[in-house]
Amino acid sequence: MDELQPKWLRSTKGVPFTGIGSLEADILAIVWESDRVTVRDVYETLRSRRKIAYTTVMTVMNNLVKKHLLNQDKSNIAYVYTPAISGHEVAYTILDSVVQRLLAGRPNLAVSHMLGLEPELTPEQLEELRRIAHQRFSV
Repeated sequence: MDELQPKWLRSTKGVPFTGIGSLEADILAIVWESDRVTVRDVYETLRSRRKIAYTTVMTVMNNLVKKHLLNQDKSNIAYVYTPAISGHEVAYTILDSVVQRLLAGRPNLAVSHMLGLEPELTPEQLEELRRIAHQRFSV
């Protein structure tokens, strides 16, 4: 199964992995918003929100490059980072991983939670929601 997962979603420590860390998510959000950033850009944005070291930001950004979530252009004095994949793709992949690993492959639990409904939709209710969504949002 690990062969089918994106590299960034695979565990490096032999434990189940369902997403990205909080600081990784914060950094990715900044990169997705700006599209092209340096470590300094990200550091200054994060520093305005909380206490953080420049080297921490640099290390996490390099880890995101290794995970294929960021691209790194080394042609300038200050490396320039750009998104390797979209935020939507990362979010969908993490959500799918959570459904598969933590919710035992039962999307009805995730859907009911997101819609603020009772703890679990029946398979029939989930199918009805799918039908309505397809009718309403299909092009």
